[in-house]
Amino acid sequence: MKVKVSFIGLMDMLKFKNLKRDRLEAIRSTEIKPLKHYPVNDLADYYHPLKQYLKIAEIKEENKDTKSFVLVPDGEKSKKLAFFKAGSYISLYFKVGDSIASRAYAISSSPKEALEGKYRITIKRKVGGFLSSYMLDHAKVGDELFSTDPAGFLTYNSIRDAKNVIALAGGTGITPFISMANAIKDGIEDFNLTILYGVNKLEDAILKDELESIEKATNKVKVIYVIKDEEVKGAEKGLLTYETIKKYLPSNDEKYSIFISGPNAMFDFLEGELKKLNIENKFIRKEKSPETLNAGDKVFDILVHMEDETFTIKAKQDETVLNALERSGIVIRSKCHLGGCGFCRSRILKGEIATTKLNSQAEIDKKLHFFHPCCSYPMSDMEIEVYKY
Repeated sequence: MKVKVSFIGLMDMLKFKNLKRDRLEAIRSTEIKPLKHYPVNDLADYYHPLKQYLKIAEIKEENKDTKSFVLVPDGEKSKKLAFFKAGSYISLYFKVGDSIASRAYAISSSPKEALEGKYRITIKRKVGGFLSSYMLDHAKVGDELFSTDPAGFLTYNSIRDAKNVIALAGGTGITPFISMANAIKDGIEDFNLTILYGVNKLEDAILKDELESIEKATNKVKVIYVIKDEEVKGAEKGLLTYETIKKYLPSNDEKYSIFISGPNAMFDFLEGELKKLNIENKFIRKEKSPETLNAGDKVFDILVHMEDETFTIKAKQDETVLNALERSGIVIRSKCHLGGCGFCRSRILKGEIATTKLNSQAEIDKKLHFFHPCCSYPMSDMEIEVYKY
């Protein structure tokens, strides 16, 4: 068998033969010096800043017990805001007297506005809520605060989620879905969103005009009000039942995802209703609110080790360890306040805790003495190791 090799082919073969030699020669002749700057770190710092220093630029009253706050960079420590997936939250840290209070709030604005240097969060007064009452009654334009980077589980992923999303919302649980609806309108997200928004009365609906404007701007977003205490033309009467949800499922056996956000009482009710849908768990996304534990009225001492500092604080039995720390002005890492993100994970050196059913301590954490201060209640005097934020 005769094989003819052209001159060009022969030259290619010679180059390939000498490739290793030439590469080694190039490495040997190159000056070795450390990189002073890694461009990939710019992306990491932009999408996941350790802290975002913010100030309140605008406050808008949405109804008698709900306000929206537009947050912008402070212009000194933070120049821009991290981009985010619609449905994400940030954990806000606000100084109240000698205490620091942190809470997680969903971003209700479009991701597009983050590129313009704005986040909007919408806060409803919670009965007995410390920071919600403070923000609604005392926060003012120009006040400074800081936040975590955006995070969360209630975001759309085209690989994981169906093209059709049925969103079940109650109260301020509408806020992540308003962000999603805006993202669809702005061309940032591409899926069909049907929102079933449960309220007691239509006047309780938050950002209703904005939702109506989005519906007019895109045929991919539909909003149905499910009203408990009154009959309104064009709305559903009652609760978010299986029968109501079924009316708005896609036809022709198309797959769909269920996204849920709202008060925990709504989740308890929906548990039985969703079983009737016979939908796979992988198509259900939930973002619950923190639960509370009425553990008792004792007061304990907690010895706190934080890097090279040591503190002794008082902790009430009916407050989380995180709340006790913040009430004492000690700021540690925290994000979701649900025990899910792991950002506040700390160590128990001595003492006992209790958790709610929703936030139960993992067996491996019990064995290795780790816990989440955000959802753990002191049951004795304690000694703990935490991490400064």
